[in-house]
Formats: sequence, structure tokens, C-alpha cells
Amino acid sequence: MKNLYSIIIPVFNEKLKIDILLKNLEDYSCYGHEILVVDDGSTDGSKDILLGCSFIKLITYKSNKGKGNAIIKGLQASKNEKIVIFDGDLELNPTEIRKLMILDTDKKIRFVIANRFNDHYATSIWDIGNKFLTAIFNLIHRSNVKDALCCAKSFYKPDIQIDTLKAKKFDIDVEITSKLAKLDPNIKNVNLKYERRT
Repeated sequence: MKNLYSIIIPVFNEKLKIDILLKNLEDYSCYGHEILVVDDGSTDGSKDILLGCSFIKLITYKSNKGKGNAIIKGLQASKNEKIVIFDGDLELNPTEIRKLMILDTDKKIRFVIANRFNDHYATSIWDIGNKFLTAIFNLIHRSNVKDALCCAKSFYKPDIQIDTLKAKKFDIDVEITSKLAKLDPNIKNVNLKYERRT
């Protein structure tokens, strides 16, 4: 159990991508990792596809409660000490989840966060905004995060006091990163391939 992870993936109306997502997650299940998919009140048939998948643990909401609620529910239900949080929209490739699975207390790696931009120059208003907010984040926490708004991360569940998490929407990503940065500002960054949806 020591090297097993619980992979938590919130999903909302991703019917067109669910099959690809599940295909890419199956290998992780074969290695014994727990796959928790939280369907956050999808209305497009996503839940029906997920219900047919035997290797995931499916948590469902009848109505949309927000990404923060979905992740908190997944954390509460997870059974492993090591956690990966990853989005289900395929902007990041699920085959690269393995790059986040390098937690190691002996090597003092307690928190890993993905970097979507790989140090390239800002090319859009979204890139500029992200770099600006990340700079402020690092200034506040004296940390070395390259992409503070990124959804993809791994950490030890005991390092997060789940009952203190307050974010209900997309701000859950920054809240978790902030809590972990306060514990150890020397954070491991890993580059992941990124394709922003249109």
C-alpha cells in the first residue's frame, strides 16, 4: 500500500471525452492505484458512461456543486495516503499522471505540482494572468511554484486538513497549493503537456 495512490478526478459534462479519459486511466488501476471519479451533477450523459466502468470508484452529485466540493468529497472517500488530483477535461494528458507519482519523504518530496507552460513566453492574456498570479503567490509564500493555478498535483493526504478546506469552486486548486506551500515552500515542479480547450 505504501506506493499506491488515490487519483481523484472531478468531472462535469465531459461525455465526449469520458471514453478517452477512462482508457488512459485503466493502466493505473491495473497497478493497484485507486481511481476516484466524482461526477459533479453532469447533465450530458457522462454519469451513464461512468456507471459502466468497473475499475473506478464513482461518486455522484445529483446537481452541480462545484469543483471544490467534488475534490473535497473525493479526498474524504480516498483510501490511500498518497493523493493525485487531476482534471478530466483532457487539457492535460492522463498518461502523464505518472510524472506526479514521485512523492518520497526520504527525498523530501512532499508536494508535486504540474507546470503547464514549460517556461515559454506568455502568448495570451490567460498566460500573462497566470504568470502574474503565480508571481504574487510565490511572493506571499516564498515558494518556487511555476504554475500556481494548475489543477494537477500530488501530496500526502495527512498534510491536508480536509475539514478546513473552504473553496467550493475552481479556487480549490489555489487553496490546496497554498496550504501545502505553507508546510514546505520548496515544491517539486514537473512539466506536463498542455492543450487548452477552445
